[in-house]
Amino acid sequence: MTTNLCAFLRRVARAAVVAVTLAALPFMAAAQTEGYPARPVRLIVPYGAGGSLDVMARLLANEMAKGLGQSVVVENVAGAGGTLGFKRVLSAPADGYTLLVGITSEVALAPTTNPSARYKATDLEAVAKLGTSGIVLIGRQDLAADSLQALLDLARAQPGKLRYATSGTGSLQHLAMETAKLAAGVDIPFIPYKSASQITTDLVGGHIDLAIVGLPGVLPLIREGKVKAYGVVSRKRDIGNKAIPAFAETPALQSIDFHLWTGVFAPKGTPLGVVQKLHGAIAAALKQPEIARRYAELGVELAAPMSSSQFTQYVASQERDLRAAVEQSGIKVEQP
Repeated sequence: MTTNLCAFLRRVARAAVVAVTLAALPFMAAAQTEGYPARPVRLIVPYGAGGSLDVMARLLANEMAKGLGQSVVVENVAGAGGTLGFKRVLSAPADGYTLLVGITSEVALAPTTNPSARYKATDLEAVAKLGTSGIVLIGRQDLAADSLQALLDLARAQPGKLRYATSGTGSLQHLAMETAKLAAGVDIPFIPYKSASQITTDLVGGHIDLAIVGLPGVLPLIREGKVKAYGVVSRKRDIGNKAIPAFAETPALQSIDFHLWTGVFAPKGTPLGVVQKLHGAIAAALKQPEIARRYAELGVELAAPMSSSQFTQYVASQERDLRAAVEQSGIKVEQP
């Protein structure tokens, strides 16, 4: 047998193995889901009860339970800027019974800005994207600026006098504001807070000038006129709150585009069939009118249909983009 013929036969054999494997994948996935779930599934929310993420998770859990034929229980694991919840899922068995409802900050940003995180976004299996929500810059009601441009002019006229707050150093909100300050060339010092609730209390009380926070949590204050909404930190207005301008409408901030996304994640190595079954249950839940209505009330725009593999690629690209943004912003990341 000639050398060329042997090489040809080896290539044919390899191709046959690949073809058989690909053909078997649907059957393997089906076998992996047989009997799943046999007990309640836990959704880990890495923040305290009562917040918008917690509400989103509980609404999702109710609908997922119908699709899975099993209870879905929400568990709040707060602390360390959301990384404790991430780590709880990271260390859980890869069997589909412990899932994370995570957002941009702890999934894609914390690996760069939080030295204690010691993980990468890709250390979990991305199951499904739920939706996106805006980040908004708000100010105390008596601040002498009625538009974002007027606010920038005021900051330039009084460098260092205005101060802004957000919850945690290295959060997405912190990164967004520092990036905007750099683009606009203004000096607005940062005050780190431990909780969004304390920020809004101090802002309404007139103790701080500005805050940059997740839009869902402050919509009631904006609608009641208790704070001024200067703009959502993106290129376009929030789909459910068109009255609030986008940063890009101000010439100096046209390149600024940040938003919070939410998704469901499973431990690395969770069987493909289980991931697919979870994705199907979540996709069906997101089609329910009640979910769409309640999420819209929270300021959350439902995600466009996206497969688990597409969501995986999206998360990886977000981690790369945010790492670059941190480097450009000049945020100092403390070493452990």
